[in-house]
Amino acid sequence: MCDCAPQTSDVDEHVLPNSADVVPPGVPVAVPMAVEDGSPGAQGTSGTNADAPDPQPLRPCRPDFRDGCYQITIRPTLGSFQSTVGTLRVDREAPSAGADGVIISGDLYREPTPVAQPVADTPAIPGAAGESVAAAASRADGPSPFLRRRIPIFPRDQYRSYLKGTRLVVPGSTAPGQPCQVTLDVDEFGYTQPSAGSFQGAFPTTPSRSLRFVLKQVPGTVPTPISSGPRFEGRVLEGGIDRGSVTLSWVSSFLRRAVLEIDTLKGAVAPAPVPNAAGTGTEFFDTVYATARWQLTIDRVEGQTEVPVPTGVDPGACWSPADLHALMSSVRKPGTDLDAEWRTHLVVVPATMGCSRGVMYDQIGVPREGSASFSDDGYPSSNSPNFGTAANQQQRNVPRAYLRSATHEVTHAFNQIHQETETAPDNSIMTTTPSVADVLGGPTTGAPGVFPDQINLGFNTTVRNHLAHMPDPVVRPGGWPFGGWFPAGAPQASDRNLFYPSELEFEVSAETERAPLGAPVTVSWKLTNTSGADLVVPDDLRMEALYTTMSSRDESGEERPVRPFVITCEGAKLAPLEPGGSLEADYRVFWSSDGFPLERPGRHTVTVTVAWSAGGVPVGVTGSCEIWVDRPTSDAENRDAALAMHPDVGKWVVLGGGAYHLEEAVARLRTLDGGGSRSTDADAGERSRVADTFSELELMPDGRTA
Repeated sequence: MCDCAPQTSDVDEHVLPNSADVVPPGVPVAVPMAVEDGSPGAQGTSGTNADAPDPQPLRPCRPDFRDGCYQITIRPTLGSFQSTVGTLRVDREAPSAGADGVIISGDLYREPTPVAQPVADTPAIPGAAGESVAAAASRADGPSPFLRRRIPIFPRDQYRSYLKGTRLVVPGSTAPGQPCQVTLDVDEFGYTQPSAGSFQGAFPTTPSRSLRFVLKQVPGTVPTPISSGPRFEGRVLEGGIDRGSVTLSWVSSFLRRAVLEIDTLKGAVAPAPVPNAAGTGTEFFDTVYATARWQLTIDRVEGQTEVPVPTGVDPGACWSPADLHALMSSVRKPGTDLDAEWRTHLVVVPATMGCSRGVMYDQIGVPREGSASFSDDGYPSSNSPNFGTAANQQQRNVPRAYLRSATHEVTHAFNQIHQETETAPDNSIMTTTPSVADVLGGPTTGAPGVFPDQINLGFNTTVRNHLAHMPDPVVRPGGWPFGGWFPAGAPQASDRNLFYPSELEFEVSAETERAPLGAPVTVSWKLTNTSGADLVVPDDLRMEALYTTMSSRDESGEERPVRPFVITCEGAKLAPLEPGGSLEADYRVFWSSDGFPLERPGRHTVTVTVAWSAGGVPVGVTGSCEIWVDRPTSDAENRDAALAMHPDVGKWVVLGGGAYHLEEAVARLRTLDGGGSRSTDADAGERSRVADTFSELELMPDGRTA
């Protein structure tokens, strides 16, 4: 498991106070720091000499170290370190940075990957999708036909390190004969790439090294009609030793870019732009993400608006996880290359009231590729008494709330979690819909015109800074599994305040104390209010609702998170639990995007934690149980464990079966059910405890095909 304890280091006088998140993520993330004026005398002097000659007048020095994304290239001194390319984000607009602060972060990728030079993007003027550069430049009704350069995208397997800015000095003037230089100090965190079959690598808890970039602004080299921003060249120093050259080329006022593909099933209605609060324009996915300084492009060329209904599926009923996963697997843009673009996929289906407003899958083919929104579900009064005029309405009839809900699911796909867990419920995108209604309406009013009219289509400071400054592998689609940066299992005492058993009792148990290797095991938990007063707790303890986390530790001490595969969380919120009242949930432990938690014989300790925020204070309960995994006792058990422990079989299990589009899973389970009938071994035809477990759980496929 990631070491998710807060990063500790010596106090840095350049870091602004109170800039850390309430719950620090388990990855390095840049924080606000002051921008220093490097002009002579700007930092004060210790005294003056009356006999000294009059100082020469200073000359203006105002390098254009502007906000936005820079392409960074580092060329090493021979034999020093490997050449790298990447992006550097300079962010003075972060709300937590204050008037005189900045957050600077960056990501470096290895060569010999060809350096992605800034290239012409689509015209920086309004135009039709797919319009050629020549046509855009020739239109008589258009403004200046200059083009913007693009934020570069690099292959995931070439990722090398994260840069965390720690000091920035930008002079306003300099003494005659002295260079006009920008000085940027960064901590570099080297990245360990994921092992085979995994998607989550690792960062160290302390910097791998500290670097200083000494930069001088130079004329841009990109010819017109490409719109050229400032360019800096300089040296990289480590402990005063010259390690090579560095070049920064400004490419965009945005910090990151991504594509949202929207596909709509026949009979469904997709979210649409809504009027902004000022009445001067509209808000949509792209404007919401612009508040986090992301350039989000809506794919209207490739997106489909009349996707056929899959055979045998009732689109107006609650969708099974398997049917929806199959649809999402089949309709996403063919040939999508997540190493060339950050692309996520939103599928819109009708469904019906009471299913869920949306869902996100931790994997389609790789982590966080897509999510879904349900246009005919909506705002049942059972979810909240504060839905106002939206109460019991379908999402398609409440456009502002619908766009908020769909954006919530899309942001899960960029690896962001609920604010009820990380900070506190508020009127922002990553708070669940019922909690937003409760925040707006108060505990009893639900006044018309509050929800949905006063919904804020924006991110709070915590999520905004995560989106802008978390490392690339954590937020980009196809990177880390969902929630991989957030702690799972037992919290550290410094991370979260735990209730006493006399206040909240938390019981965790497994359906069996012993299981054969390769068999799913259901773990259950129960939360009971043992105090004499109502206590506010999560009203949904399912793993899929994201308040509950789980991990499994084997006898060697290795701990593996167990993460939910299907994220169905939009109905969950914090609510009072009366004295003596109980809530229960369970989860079938077998596979997640972190692998098989019970993949080794021996004792496994499964820890379950329910965590939330009470008035901004992180609180929770935790408990554990033990499961003994038996070694195979026969060739048949050994054979069947090997058949079952495959990622596609894992997906079949966590989808609840019926996922016939997972052809490898179907083939393996039919072989398992037939006692290894496809095998030539002598034990073919012999059934094992593994096969019996799958049959008892009704997880064997029938005669259907995809």
